[in-house]
Amino acid sequence: MERRKLRSLRGLINISLLSLIFGAAIHILASLLGNYSAMALGAVGVLLTFYCYRRADRQDASRLAYTLWRLLPTLTFVILPVAIFWYGSDSQWSATEVLMLVEISCSYLIPIVCLLLVERTLKKAQQ
Repeated sequence: MERRKLRSLRGLINISLLSLIFGAAIHILASLLGNYSAMALGAVGVLLTFYCYRRADRQDASRLAYTLWRLLPTLTFVILPVAIFWYGSDSQWSATEVLMLVEISCSYLIPIVCLLLVERTLKKAQQ
């Protein structure tokens, strides 16, 4: 595959990742903090993600620094709020909370992980 096509595919994957992380941050944080705080943190999440992805692009895909820069936004704006919600709940989880966790996993975590793996493979092929 030619270099230009690989670059275009990586760009589409990055846009998909940005939108998924933004959507996840708004969805999760709105239930924890409220709508306005979620929108503000979602915007911060997109800016941080963009910055981290630019830093990762400067690294070789086989280095640990590349993987860490790519995972930082996902850990910060998706997994961290889920962990806070999980450990902040003192009582037994209701069916609604379990269903919400499954929804977050299927809607955000699994697609983000799959897109990160595809993007890494494309980056290695591009080098």
